[in-house]
Amino acid sequence: AQESEEEEEEEEDYNSADDYDEEGYKGAQDRAELMAKSQLEREMILAERLEKRDQRKEQLEVRAKIRAQRNQNAATKRSSARGKATAGKDRASQMRELGAKRREAEARRDRDREQRQGGSDDDDDEG
Repeated sequence: AQESEEEEEEEEDYNSADDYDEEGYKGAQDRAELMAKSQLEREMILAERLEKRDQRKEQLEVRAKIRAQRNQNAATKRSSARGKATAGKDRASQMRELGAKRREAEARRDRDREQRQGGSDDDDDEG
C-alpha cells in the first residue's frame, strides 16, 4: 500500500510540474503563500519546483525523440521492403498480382463462411 502511495505521489509530482509558470509559481495565491515564508524556504521550494519542471521537459523531449526515431525506422523498413518486393516488376504485373491476391482472399473468406454455416446446420440436425 505504501509503494502505491509513493507511486501516486511521484505521478502527481510529475504531472504537477506542468502547473508552474517560468518563475515556479502556480498562481497569485501560491505566490502570496510562498512570499509569507522565509527567503531560504521559498528559494528551496522554487528550486525544487523548477528542477521538477526541467526534468519533466527533458523526459518529454527524450520521449519525442524516441517516438520520431521509431517512426523513421518503421518508415524506412516499409519503404525498403516495398522496394525489394516491387523491384523489376512493371505496373501491370503488380496490378495482376494484387488482383490475384484479392481473389484468393475472397475465396478463403467464402470457404470459411460456408464452413461456419455448414457447421451450424449440422448442429441443428443433431439436436
